[in-house]
Formats: sequence, C-alpha cells, structure tokens
Amino acid sequence: MKAKEIHEHMQKVGVWVDWEHTCDRFLVGDPETEVKGIAVSWMATLTNLKKALEAGCNLFVTHEPLYTAVIDGEGKIVGGTALFEIQFSRSRMPFYIDENDVWVKKKKWLDETKMVVYRCHDCWDDYPAIGIHGAWADWLGFTEKPVAQEKFYEVHEVGDITLGALTEKILKRVKTLGQDTIHVVGDLNKKVSRIAVGTGAITNYRTMFGLGADVIIVTDDGTRLWETGQWSLDSDHPLIIVNHSTSEEPGIRTLAKYIKEKFPGVTVTQIPVGCIYKSVK
Repeated sequence: MKAKEIHEHMQKVGVWVDWEHTCDRFLVGDPETEVKGIAVSWMATLTNLKKALEAGCNLFVTHEPLYTAVIDGEGKIVGGTALFEIQFSRSRMPFYIDENDVWVKKKKWLDETKMVVYRCHDCWDDYPAIGIHGAWADWLGFTEKPVAQEKFYEVHEVGDITLGALTEKILKRVKTLGQDTIHVVGDLNKKVSRIAVGTGAITNYRTMFGLGADVIIVTDDGTRLWETGQWSLDSDHPLIIVNHSTSEEPGIRTLAKYIKEKFPGVTVTQIPVGCIYKSVK
C-alpha cells in the first residue's frame, strides 16, 4: 500500500469531518511512499518516531501534532496554538528558534529518514463507539449506552456512590495506563450518580454539567484549575482531573487495531504513551 491510502480511507469513513477544514492530513513526507510498516501513537515525539523506525515502520500515524508552533524558513515562529499566539502578540520582537532547538533537530531527522507522518485527529475523535471518547468511557468501565451525549462528551450512570469510591475505581483503571495519581476537587463523601466523561484539550465544565452530570472527568490540558476549580468549589459540583494523554490512550489502542484490520497486509505497531508524567511522593 501507499501512504496516501490511509488518508483516502479516513476520508471515506469520516463523513462527519469537514475535510476542507481539518487538521487530519500528512504533516511531513511523501504520500506516495510505499509503506513498510505503520506505527500508531498519541504523539509523534522524537523518541516515539525513533521507536517506529526501529520497528521497521516508515508511516507514523499520530493523533496530536508534530509541533505546537508554525515556523517559517528563517526559524521565526509565525503561528501555532492559541497560547503561542497570545504570547507572541504581546512581544515587541519576533521569537526565533535556533538550529540547536529540538524541533529543528526533529525536522532534520524526519527529512533524513523520510518518515511519513499522518495526523488522524478529527476523524478518530468522533468515530462511533471505538473513537477517542467512546474508547475512554469503555476503558473506565462505562460500557452501557450513554444517557446523554454531545461532541467530545458522554454521560454515564454510576449508581449511588460516593465521590471517593468512584475516584478509587477510576484510579485503578488509569494506573494501568501509567498514571499513578489523579486529582479531585470536591467532598469525597458526596454521593454522585451520573458522570460526564471528557477527553482532549476541550473539556468544558459548564457544558459537561449542563448534560445532567453531577461529577465530571476533565483533563489537565482541557481545564484551568484557577477557574474550573473555583467554580467547582462554589457550586459544589465535583470534578476529577486526569492527564490528557491518559484519557486518549485507549482510543489510540483502538485506532491501531482498526488500522490493522483495514490494512491486513501491513505490520501495525502501536507505540504506547499513557500518562506523560510521574507523581513524586
């Protein structure tokens, strides 16, 4: 198969994606490349890219971007995430990345190895049942049909349980993904019955509680504790916080399995990420 076939497949099945305005595309490399092996991972860090090459893969399917900044030919940051844009709009001079920066080294490595990197984000975020949010809810043990659902979020019944007991159940599951602690805001003795499950960098607490939940799971990249935490304490609406990568690891596993089933003639290697930090006690 050629690398471009994976994009053509996702375009065919991802009817919910606006393919004229999506981040799902080839980030680097030639789409006409003959694929020797496919690596699937949450993020294309240099370490993960090297693991893919060692495994005999020359197509890397990533959920997140290669970089969070857009750099021009002179090394000047000219765009990127909202955070970058805010920071640089306040600066009196442009910010440059020199030749020793790790992102410059990553670009050189990609050019030298001719690794092809494809981003599968918008398509897999909303893929029914086995996509990012569906796989996350299933991993946590919420396997019944959601009682409420909206883009990025699912609400599930948890019975009559204390926040503390529910947190312990969730912690037990995320430990298998490399996260040894989770954060909780609220009274651990408070009884809860419905949880809204969210993933990614968009876990809007007001929207999630608006779906009828009385406790929510947000990510460390999807919330701002000084705002969300304050609202949680003022409203007595508890929240549970996990790592962004942790919440999406189950969905990356299902993506790897899906690609393996759809392209059986090529070796597919899933490169685990899980929680990207450790807690020091």
